Amino acid sequence: MENNERLLIIHADDFGMCHATNQAIIQLLDEESISSTTLMVNCPWSLEAAKAAASNPKYDVGIHLTLTSEWDHYKWGPVNQNGNVDTLVNEFGYFPADLEKVAQADREQVREEIIAQIETALKMGVDPTHIDSHMGAYLFFMDIHINVAATYNLPLRFTKNPPPGYSLESLEQVAQLADSKGILYPDNVVALPFILKEGESYEDSKQNAINLLKGLKPGVTELLFHPSLDTDELKGITDTWQVRKYEFDIFRDPEVKEIIREENIKVIGWRELRDIQRGVEK
Repeated sequence: MENNERLLIIHADDFGMCHATNQAIIQLLDEESISSTTLMVNCPWSLEAAKAAASNPKYDVGIHLTLTSEWDHYKWGPVNQNGNVDTLVNEFGYFPADLEKVAQADREQVREEIIAQIETALKMGVDPTHIDSHMGAYLFFMDIHINVAATYNLPLRFTKNPPPGYSLESLEQVAQLADSKGILYPDNVVALPFILKEGESYEDSKQNAINLLKGLKPGVTELLFHPSLDTDELKGITDTWQVRKYEFDIFRDPEVKEIIREENIKVIGWRELRDIQRGVEK
């Protein structure tokens, strides 16, 4: 990579979350409007997503390791059936909605659950390109996630250069551990806003994306977002349905595609990082 080269992973989180999200992500992958996604194996529609991934080897699909279930009426829980999960769940057996309970979870239960999620994806026929974390729950257990990433020889979403408002305790120690294990990770991770401001339009959201693209730093950047179709199903799950529909359209937009070309941004996937990490020769 040249010193000033800008490499971009255009990444969709939450593959498998619901049918509307699956439909959106599959279309975006087929159109090559995005370059990667990550599967939530815990979710009700994970089988549909996993089947699509297994049937399309060109899809760049990682595993969205999940310890939270944030929606009020649409829930999921652990996939580990061989161990204790009592510190991971609420009284109904679902993951908690926020990160406060996750932070108090038993470390061994966390380790066993994330391994079970990876093993479930493998059984589903998915060839994972990397791992990342739903709602950033891994921030409380970075060493566990790094060690698991090393076990499966997979890159990990992590960065030494977190964006404003995003911080990690003992950041340098975490980076040193990842480096010592040979785990690759992006130079930068950025995200489209999860919540719309009052009155914000599609054009406003698109301009946010364009500004991010124009401001990309040299190196590898992952730009993550949560695209979906605006179906009744999605509207019944989350009040963020509008921003998710905007995000389905943004990277299909000719103006955004042209910005990527004009800025000489090279779009890559996580598979490229995995190949380098594994020493795969091209």
